[in-house]
Amino acid sequence: MQNSYDLNWDLKLNISTESVDYSEEDLQNYGYDPTPYVVLERLIGLKILKKDDVIVDYGCGKGRISFFINSQIGCRVIGIDHSEKLLEEADKNLKSYGNCEDVIFIRSRAEDYKPDGANRFYFFNPFSTRIFSEVLKRIEESFKRNPREILIFFYYSTIEYKLYLPTEPRLELVESLYFSEEEINNQVSAKLDIFRLI
Repeated sequence: MQNSYDLNWDLKLNISTESVDYSEEDLQNYGYDPTPYVVLERLIGLKILKKDDVIVDYGCGKGRISFFINSQIGCRVIGIDHSEKLLEEADKNLKSYGNCEDVIFIRSRAEDYKPDGANRFYFFNPFSTRIFSEVLKRIEESFKRNPREILIFFYYSTIEYKLYLPTEPRLELVESLYFSEEEINNQVSAKLDIFRLI
Protein backbone atom coordinates (compact mmCIF):
# COMPACT_ATOMS: atom_id res chain seq x y z
CA MET A 1 0.00 0.00 0.00
CA GLN A 2 1.70 3.17 -1.17
CA ASN A 3 1.89 6.22 1.03
CA SER A 4 3.68 9.53 0.71
CA TYR A 5 5.82 9.04 3.82
CA ASP A 6 7.36 5.85 2.44
CA LEU A 7 7.70 7.34 -1.03
CA ASN A 8 9.55 10.32 0.45
CA TRP A 9 12.02 8.02 2.20
CA ASP A 10 12.58 6.12 -1.05
CA LEU A 11 13.32 9.45 -2.76
CA LYS A 12 15.76 10.48 0.01
CA LEU A 13 17.62 7.18 -0.39
CA ASN A 14 17.38 7.33 -4.19
CA ILE A 15 15.77 3.87 -4.35
CA SER A 16 12.46 2.34 -5.42
CA THR A 17 11.09 -0.25 -2.98
CA GLU A 18 7.45 0.73 -2.51
CA SER A 19 5.52 -1.57 -4.85
CA VAL A 20 4.58 -5.03 -3.61
CA ASP A 21 5.30 -8.18 -5.65
CA TYR A 22 3.56 -11.51 -5.07
CA SER A 23 4.35 -12.97 -8.50
CA GLU A 24 6.73 -15.65 -7.15
CA GLU A 25 4.81 -16.54 -4.00
CA ASP A 26 4.24 -20.23 -3.27
CA LEU A 27 3.32 -22.34 -0.24
CA GLN A 28 6.76 -21.97 1.37
CA ASN A 29 8.07 -18.60 0.11
CA TYR A 30 5.87 -15.55 0.50
CA GLY A 31 5.65 -12.42 -1.65
CA TYR A 32 7.44 -9.10 -1.28
CA ASP A 33 5.84 -6.39 0.82
CA PRO A 34 8.17 -3.69 2.19
CA THR A 35 8.37 -2.85 5.88
CA PRO A 36 6.99 0.67 6.48
CA TYR A 37 9.73 3.21 7.19
CA VAL A 38 8.01 4.24 10.44
CA VAL A 39 8.73 0.73 11.76
CA LEU A 40 12.38 0.99 10.78
CA GLU A 41 12.65 4.44 12.38
CA ARG A 42 11.34 3.07 15.67
CA LEU A 43 13.77 0.15 15.46
CA ILE A 44 16.66 2.57 14.94
CA GLY A 45 15.36 4.68 17.84
CA LEU A 46 15.88 1.77 20.25
CA LYS A 47 19.65 2.27 19.85
CA ILE A 48 20.27 -1.48 19.80
CA LEU A 49 21.81 -1.45 16.33
CA LYS A 50 25.45 -0.37 16.20
CA LYS A 51 27.93 0.47 13.46
CA ASP A 52 29.90 -2.75 14.03
CA ASP A 53 26.80 -4.97 13.74
CA VAL A 54 26.25 -7.23 10.75
CA ILE A 55 22.57 -7.51 9.86
CA VAL A 56 21.00 -10.15 7.66
CA ASP A 57 17.63 -9.35 6.09
CA TYR A 58 16.00 -12.63 5.10
CA GLY A 59 13.63 -12.20 2.17
CA CYS A 60 15.15 -8.79 1.44
CA GLY A 61 13.22 -8.27 -1.79
CA LYS A 62 14.17 -4.87 -3.24
CA GLY A 63 16.45 -3.99 -0.31
CA ARG A 64 14.58 -1.30 1.65
CA ILE A 65 15.83 -2.47 5.05
CA SER A 66 19.42 -2.77 3.85
CA PHE A 67 19.54 0.77 2.50
CA PHE A 68 17.69 2.40 5.37
CA ILE A 69 19.67 0.74 8.16
CA ASN A 70 22.96 1.32 6.37
CA SER A 71 22.10 4.99 5.83
CA GLN A 72 21.16 5.49 9.49
CA ILE A 73 23.72 3.31 11.30
CA GLY A 74 26.52 2.75 8.78
CA CYS A 75 26.67 -0.96 9.53
CA ARG A 76 27.03 -3.87 7.14
CA VAL A 77 23.72 -5.28 5.86
CA ILE A 78 23.34 -8.49 3.87
CA GLY A 79 20.12 -9.09 1.97
CA ILE A 80 19.20 -12.70 1.23
CA ASP A 81 16.50 -13.66 -1.24
CA HIS A 82 15.71 -16.63 -3.49
CA SER A 83 14.11 -14.44 -6.16
CA GLU A 84 16.35 -13.46 -9.06
CA LYS A 85 13.72 -10.94 -10.17
CA LEU A 86 13.61 -9.11 -6.83
CA LEU A 87 17.39 -9.15 -6.47
CA GLU A 88 17.71 -7.51 -9.87
CA GLU A 89 15.58 -4.68 -8.43
CA ALA A 90 17.76 -4.61 -5.29
CA ASP A 91 20.91 -4.36 -7.44
CA LYS A 92 19.38 -1.48 -9.42
CA ASN A 93 18.62 0.22 -6.11
CA LEU A 94 22.20 -0.38 -4.95
CA LYS A 95 23.52 1.42 -8.01
CA SER A 96 21.23 4.40 -7.48
CA TYR A 97 21.88 4.41 -3.70
CA GLY A 98 25.58 4.64 -4.49
CA ASN A 99 27.47 1.37 -4.60
CA CYS A 100 28.36 0.70 -1.01
CA GLU A 101 30.66 -2.08 0.18
CA ASP A 102 28.56 -2.46 3.34
CA VAL A 103 25.36 -3.38 1.47
CA ILE A 104 25.36 -6.67 -0.39
CA PHE A 105 22.69 -8.93 -1.83
CA ILE A 106 22.99 -12.69 -2.14
CA ARG A 107 20.73 -15.04 -4.07
CA SER A 108 20.24 -18.07 -1.89
CA ARG A 109 17.59 -20.21 -0.33
CA ALA A 110 17.36 -18.91 3.22
CA GLU A 111 17.85 -22.34 4.76
CA ASP A 112 21.12 -22.81 2.82
CA TYR A 113 22.73 -19.51 3.81
CA LYS A 114 25.41 -19.68 6.56
CA PRO A 115 25.18 -16.43 8.56
CA ASP A 116 28.66 -16.54 10.08
CA GLY A 117 29.68 -13.15 11.45
CA ALA A 118 26.15 -11.72 11.52
CA ASN A 119 24.59 -10.83 14.86
CA ARG A 120 21.25 -9.22 13.93
CA PHE A 121 18.55 -10.85 11.79
CA TYR A 122 15.40 -9.32 10.30
CA PHE A 123 12.27 -11.15 9.11
CA PHE A 124 9.03 -9.83 7.66
CA ASN A 125 7.18 -13.10 6.97
CA PRO A 126 9.43 -14.09 4.08
CA PHE A 127 8.67 -17.80 4.28
CA SER A 128 6.95 -20.60 6.18
CA THR A 129 7.75 -21.59 9.76
CA ARG A 130 9.21 -24.82 8.37
CA ILE A 131 11.86 -22.81 6.52
CA PHE A 132 12.27 -20.44 9.49
CA SER A 133 13.05 -23.40 11.75
CA GLU A 134 15.84 -24.44 9.35
CA VAL A 135 17.15 -20.86 9.19
CA LEU A 136 17.15 -20.67 12.98
CA LYS A 137 19.13 -23.91 13.06
CA ARG A 138 21.76 -22.31 10.79
CA ILE A 139 21.89 -19.24 13.04
CA GLU A 140 22.28 -21.46 16.10
CA GLU A 141 25.09 -23.46 14.44
CA SER A 142 26.85 -20.19 13.63
CA PHE A 143 26.42 -19.07 17.24
CA LYS A 144 28.01 -22.30 18.51
CA ARG A 145 31.01 -21.72 16.23
CA ASN A 146 31.27 -18.07 17.27
CA PRO A 147 29.37 -17.13 20.47
CA ARG A 148 27.93 -13.59 20.38
CA GLU A 149 24.74 -11.77 21.27
CA ILE A 150 22.18 -12.52 18.57
CA LEU A 151 18.98 -10.52 18.19
CA ILE A 152 16.17 -11.47 15.83
CA PHE A 153 13.60 -8.92 14.66
CA PHE A 154 10.26 -10.22 13.48
CA TYR A 155 7.75 -7.82 11.95
CA TYR A 156 4.05 -8.40 11.31
CA SER A 157 3.71 -12.04 12.32
CA THR A 158 1.10 -14.11 10.54
CA ILE A 159 -1.12 -16.50 12.52
CA GLU A 160 1.35 -19.26 11.64
CA TYR A 161 4.18 -17.37 13.36
CA LYS A 162 2.03 -16.13 16.25
CA LEU A 163 1.43 -19.77 17.13
CA TYR A 164 5.00 -20.89 16.46
CA LEU A 165 7.25 -18.21 17.97
CA PRO A 166 6.07 -18.51 21.62
CA THR A 167 6.80 -22.26 21.49
CA GLU A 168 10.34 -21.86 20.12
CA PRO A 169 12.66 -22.68 23.07
CA ARG A 170 15.71 -21.13 21.38
CA LEU A 171 14.13 -17.65 21.42
CA GLU A 172 13.49 -15.28 24.31
CA LEU A 173 11.21 -12.29 23.73
CA VAL A 174 13.05 -9.08 24.67
CA GLU A 175 10.64 -6.38 23.57
CA SER A 176 7.67 -5.67 21.30
CA LEU A 177 6.92 -2.44 19.44
CA TYR A 178 3.29 -1.82 18.51
CA PHE A 179 2.03 0.10 15.48
CA SER A 180 -1.48 1.39 14.87
CA GLU A 181 -3.30 1.08 11.55
CA GLU A 182 -2.72 4.80 10.95
CA GLU A 183 1.02 4.63 11.64
CA ILE A 184 1.64 1.90 9.09
CA ASN A 185 -1.09 2.92 6.64
CA ASN A 186 -2.74 -0.49 6.85
CA GLN A 187 -6.13 -1.96 7.70
CA VAL A 188 -4.80 -3.79 10.75
CA SER A 189 -2.29 -2.92 13.45
CA ALA A 190 1.08 -4.68 13.67
CA LYS A 191 4.05 -5.23 15.93
CA LEU A 192 7.77 -5.78 15.73
CA ASP A 193 9.00 -8.46 18.12
CA ILE A 194 12.61 -8.56 19.23
CA PHE A 195 13.99 -11.92 20.32
CA ARG A 196 17.32 -13.00 21.74
CA LEU A 197 18.79 -16.36 20.77
CA ILE A 198 19.38 -18.33 23.98
